[in-house]
Amino acid sequence: MDSAARRGFEIRRVLWATLALNVAVAVLKVVYGHLTHTLSLQADGYHSLTDGANNVLGLIGVWWASRPPDAGHPYGHERVEVIAASGIGVSLILVAWEVASGALERMHAPGPLPDPDAGSVAVMLVTLLVNVGVARYEARKAKALGSTFLESDASHTASDVLVTLGVLLTLLGVRLGQLWLDWAAALVIGAFILVTGARVLWRNVDYLMDAAQIDVGRVESLARSVPGVASAHKIRTRGAPGNIHVDLHIQIARHLDVVQAHEVTHWVINAIKRDIEGVRDVVVHTEPAQPGAAYPELPAHMAPGAPRTGEP
Repeated sequence: MDSAARRGFEIRRVLWATLALNVAVAVLKVVYGHLTHTLSLQADGYHSLTDGANNVLGLIGVWWASRPPDAGHPYGHERVEVIAASGIGVSLILVAWEVASGALERMHAPGPLPDPDAGSVAVMLVTLLVNVGVARYEARKAKALGSTFLESDASHTASDVLVTLGVLLTLLGVRLGQLWLDWAAALVIGAFILVTGARVLWRNVDYLMDAAQIDVGRVESLARSVPGVASAHKIRTRGAPGNIHVDLHIQIARHLDVVQAHEVTHWVINAIKRDIEGVRDVVVHTEPAQPGAAYPELPAHMAPGAPRTGEP
């Protein structure tokens, strides 16, 4: 199993675990919300159902993204994961609309009065603990695996934590006789979901638009620290965490022959991949430096005037 396939397997394993947890808490909240006629609890339950749907979307997207390059896709299929992550943003926006619509309907035409009890509070406390655990787990795995999907889903789940806290406060208000808090909290939850969805969608669209992923100065500093490299320019980066592509031009000591220039070029590639996490590919265009240009000292066999050792 190559590195891409292994990475995909690890991400899918995380998604299967979170899918099981998301479905369990979603069913618990929706059922109990209906039994107690608590709109905010139902809204939070449907929100959790979208978490499960997103996990399924992620399982498909990550599997596809893990496929090796082929003749039609020589750069691989990694962007499928970013597209799937964008789907999280879209689903959040749709859920925000549904939640807000339900809240407005309850505000203008009240239905059955909410009847939360100790069981409602217990359901939300269980949900809160699950969401905190899932968000931290996904965020840690997103960083370790360089996964845009897990990063987006962790943001989604982190928003659930705050939403759940809001619902708990609502249940308390309803128990104290402030029934308007139910639809008001649902409106606030809808607005929060909308903002989270827009942020997730924009971040992933930015990846698809080849936004810069690494500070140019950092790449330049690494390149110029390599023996024989006088300067680096035309530095560009793109991609997404865990799948960053870098291309740049370097100017090297002009006395080096083709074989030696090739060696220096690979030193630059290795330095960037070693020191910058998530870099998958580096393309370097090598040029001769200007006469008299300064550069870090070369090994003795590459110094000016050193005898040639022959072809490799």
